[in-house]
Amino acid sequence: MKRVILVTGSGSGIGKATALRFAESGGSVIINDINEEAGNQVVSEIEETGGNALFVLADISDPKQVKTIFETAKDTFGEIEVLVNNAGVPGKFSLISDMPDETWHKTIAVHLSGSFFCMREAAPRMMANRYGRIINISSIAGLNGAVGSAEYGAAKSGIINLAMTASRELGQYNITVNAIAPGMVRTSINAELYEKKNPFIQKALDDASSGRMTQPQEIAELIYFLCTEAASNINGEVIRIDGGAQLGTSLDAFMLEFLGKKSPSVQNMK
Repeated sequence: MKRVILVTGSGSGIGKATALRFAESGGSVIINDINEEAGNQVVSEIEETGGNALFVLADISDPKQVKTIFETAKDTFGEIEVLVNNAGVPGKFSLISDMPDETWHKTIAVHLSGSFFCMREAAPRMMANRYGRIINISSIAGLNGAVGSAEYGAAKSGIINLAMTASRELGQYNITVNAIAPGMVRTSINAELYEKKNPFIQKALDDASSGRMTQPQEIAELIYFLCTEAASNINGEVIRIDGGAQLGTSLDAFMLEFLGKKSPSVQNMK
């Protein structure tokens, strides 16, 4: 796929796997992350196999830095044709009654506002070229909510709504916009927690009929497919890739008990 692709948060995990997949197919990939060392490492991996990549250090929660990403890409490879909104920040588990303002604002700023800023910057450029593919990485938490992660679920739900709205606004310009909702993903951190038999991971897997985490490469393949000609009439969809998980059973019960023991608001009710 000889396109110009921006993958935000592509220094590791789903973002890295996606960047490598597009580069493997001949795309020119913009690697974006706030971790400069990780981002440059991904570029090196791509270039070592003969691919084209460029790292742009930027925080997507800042619209000025988002504009810099797009202008740098244009100067190097041309206008961005595929946008994968993947960047995020790790959550800090707490019940709504105990959640600090900072946790809420930071999560919304990166996941939701950052995705919006990238889509706003991409839209007129893609419209002018009458071509574009936008993939928003949401979560099953964005579909069902998530006990102990209200800020994350709200942000991921908003990302889905952005995709639905943009799909209707941009479809006439040969631009498709879709969202992917993964369940538990086997990132390096989650893999380590799994090996240590972390109860959060174990309960999340109890909710998945497959009994395993999704590999980042599996999500990358789905993202890649949605950008192919074979998927050109798939628009405004939310696709789950979660091993059959139904968030809200084993994991919810565990989180309510775990966080309730530490919650001042819950303890004050007793």
